Amino acid sequence: MPTDCLICQRVALSRDNPFFIHEFPRSILVVGDHQFHKGYAVLLLKDHVREMHELSPQAAADLMGELMSATRAVVKTFKPWKINHACYGNAVPHIHWHIFPRYESDSDHLNHPWIHAQKFKDHEIDPQTARAIAQQVRANL
Repeated sequence: MPTDCLICQRVALSRDNPFFIHEFPRSILVVGDHQFHKGYAVLLLKDHVREMHELSPQAAADLMGELMSATRAVVKTFKPWKINHACYGNAVPHIHWHIFPRYESDSDHLNHPWIHAQKFKDHEIDPQTARAIAQQVRANL
């Protein structure tokens, strides 16, 4: 694993990270650094792979199953109106899925979740808050 990859660094921390929610066979589920969207979480592939099409068919199917398990836990915990998923890898070329709970009460709930990205830093959370969110989601896995 490249030592300069931010996702690889997060995976290496895994259970020592207060943002850690759960380890699946192929991925790690973590609380998102910010909670602009209440319940935001990220699923990190354990292996350093850049593109979904580079995964074997079985690895891709396994990862999708883990993504759906993670999503169900987030939905059960936070009861959003809708979920948005995103997997880009442009900024950090390592497969990871953003899980964005969306609420009808959001002023821009019909737009993409990145519309207020400049405000995400204003909603960063501390380790204690991350642990509390992680515990809530973990209870619903």
